[in-house]
Amino acid sequence: MLFAQKVGLVLSGGGAKGATHIGVIKALEESGIPIDYIAGTSIGAIVGSLYAMGYTPDEMLALFLSEDFQHWQSGTVQDGYTYYFKKNDPRPDFMHFSIDLTDSLQVKTNILPGSLINPVQLNQAFMTLYAQASAGSVWNFDNLFVPFRCVSSDIYNKKAIVWRNGDLGEAVRSSMTFPFFFNPIWKDGVPLFDGGIYDNFPVDVMKTEFRPDFIFGAAVTGKEKEPSENLIRQMEAMVMQYTDYAIAEEDGMMIRFDLPGVSLFDFQKSRELMETGYRGTLAMIDTIRSRVFRKVDPMQVSERRGRYKETLPPLKFRNIYISGVSDAQRRYIEDQLPRDVDNNFTIEEFKQAYFKMLANSKIREIIPHAVYNRRSRTYDLYLDVKISNEAKVGIGGNISSYQANQLYLGIDYQALNQQAADLSAAFQMGNAFSGILLGGRLYLQTHIPSYLHLEAIYSHRKFFESQSLFYEEDLLPVFIKQREKYASLKLGLPLRQHSKIETGLAYGHLDDDYYQTSHISFAENRFSKSRYELFRIFARFERNSLNDRQYPTDGRQQLLLAQFVTGNENYIPHTQQPTQKKHHTWLQLKGQWTNYSEHGEKFRLGLTSEAVVSTKKLMNNYTASVLQAPAFTPTPHSKAVFREAFRANEYIAVGAVPIYSFHKFFHLRTELYGFMPVHQIKKTIVNTDPYTDRPYTGKTFGSFEYMGEMSFIFQLPFISVSLFVNGYSHPKNDFNIGLNIGYLLFNRGFAD
Repeated sequence: MLFAQKVGLVLSGGGAKGATHIGVIKALEESGIPIDYIAGTSIGAIVGSLYAMGYTPDEMLALFLSEDFQHWQSGTVQDGYTYYFKKNDPRPDFMHFSIDLTDSLQVKTNILPGSLINPVQLNQAFMTLYAQASAGSVWNFDNLFVPFRCVSSDIYNKKAIVWRNGDLGEAVRSSMTFPFFFNPIWKDGVPLFDGGIYDNFPVDVMKTEFRPDFIFGAAVTGKEKEPSENLIRQMEAMVMQYTDYAIAEEDGMMIRFDLPGVSLFDFQKSRELMETGYRGTLAMIDTIRSRVFRKVDPMQVSERRGRYKETLPPLKFRNIYISGVSDAQRRYIEDQLPRDVDNNFTIEEFKQAYFKMLANSKIREIIPHAVYNRRSRTYDLYLDVKISNEAKVGIGGNISSYQANQLYLGIDYQALNQQAADLSAAFQMGNAFSGILLGGRLYLQTHIPSYLHLEAIYSHRKFFESQSLFYEEDLLPVFIKQREKYASLKLGLPLRQHSKIETGLAYGHLDDDYYQTSHISFAENRFSKSRYELFRIFARFERNSLNDRQYPTDGRQQLLLAQFVTGNENYIPHTQQPTQKKHHTWLQLKGQWTNYSEHGEKFRLGLTSEAVVSTKKLMNNYTASVLQAPAFTPTPHSKAVFREAFRANEYIAVGAVPIYSFHKFFHLRTELYGFMPVHQIKKTIVNTDPYTDRPYTGKTFGSFEYMGEMSFIFQLPFISVSLFVNGYSHPKNDFNIGLNIGYLLFNRGFAD
């Protein structure tokens, strides 16, 4: 009987090349060729499952090209879900490893991650994407819009696993889990990986499971017989076994697409690949029709798809079941999920809480499953939580062609019971900066999330007489040394995802050793010394969605800092005259605004402004006054050098940062800044031998300074390399060229 003729579609694996399958489906559906069954492996399982649960080809393409899909495959978290409240200050680390503390008798170092791509995105995305279809099918893949099968690989028992029921998201996720790139899916105590390892073109699965009258197959390959230097292609060759991409004449026919220029993750090419699949399949339609006598009306298929989607229960949660944690940890996790008056919560509310919980690195991974509860007409949420008992170690710093070489070591440990706590220690050593930071943060289980953060910091900064390219340190004397020792206690409160408020107090000792003039022999003279004992009360608001800690190209940052400072200054002249004492009290308000916006495909523009107003008076001498004045340091180089013209107790500064991107990892950055002190700090020389001066404030807005820098930035996910040339308006002819590899990030100062 003609009307009994059934058609099965088989889709191969092949990474991003599998977007071609979308075009194949589009051509078949528009031409009235029925698709009664579908089977796929890896990307074929993804495309096949989407069609099987009611996605149109256009909807599949839109998903592949969406920002969400890009985040899923890269493992990065969208800006809307990053939780700034739990972030620490930026650190200069670029390499990480962990020390496993589970066994008290043995310490294990885990330098390599379990997968190259962070799994947290895929874990929630596959549940969100497939939960409704799993519920509608009652975990039987024959009950989907199109009956479906997919294949994954059991590498321990060396066999292919065919999925015909269960959690659809889990099945597809296991089928596309390429080794090394993604964590495996565990089932019955066995890890499952990409189905392409043993069966990349599941024609036999289609024949055995569905016995269709006609099979149409689509295979995508790289057509590369010769060895490749590309690491991903080498890994494909190492993992994937030989596949015979063929369908016997009596069983049906197939189309094969050779796509050598498309790599595993080239999903940005999905539109062109879909067109390739569409055109290639249309060219075969007459041949297919000569074998497939049954025809379906595309409008009827669309109507049936709409009716199917209407039967899927909406994604709303109520009950939570958590495994892998202690009772106290379970209560902590449950408390993170908001609920409405009916004790329910939405998928969006879950995603917000999910990424918040994972911001605490004590929780290494959360694998969510949604199971439909027909009695309550909501979904039960099962969370398999993996808790780490590890100390995280970060190593970094900066390699520089000038006096900014740094080494950094950071150690972090998170505790999680009914409350969460972070412990951290950071050590820096270098010729420009050395420091120690010890901190502890306790997250309070209050109605509004909050934390108490206790911090103790020691910082030692040195400024050299000059800055040279490829220098010999012994030939450059230090003419300023600054040391800070202080402790602070802060209360933090979140404001949405990217903002927080901190209020607190701090007490510290600040020591400045300096020469008051450069017109002396540094070897034959003593430092003048200023010692400060200060107490500070402050409130700080910050919003930050910048995409990089040192060279951002996207996002925004706003800062508002208000503080009251009081304390004593002790000035010890280099002439060994009696110590001069002075009491200081001042109020200070600082504001900062930065925004990066896109202007075309390659060009971005950053705009920034900064302002400080204060009641602060001058110190005992000019150099002491300048050293204790707020500094405008928008570039890494300006943070490492002493430029007195860009320091003032009150100032206004603006900047523009045009950026041209050659590649997502490589851009040309131009930075132009203007600086105007409200009152420039000036001096009157009282005596030249011994040198003494008297500081005073200049005219209101009596001077204007500027700085500019052009740099080529090679920015990898873990490190930045910059080659720069810059210039400052003061001192005259102050031009510099240099190289930085790493990050120039220091401890926050007492008054910052």
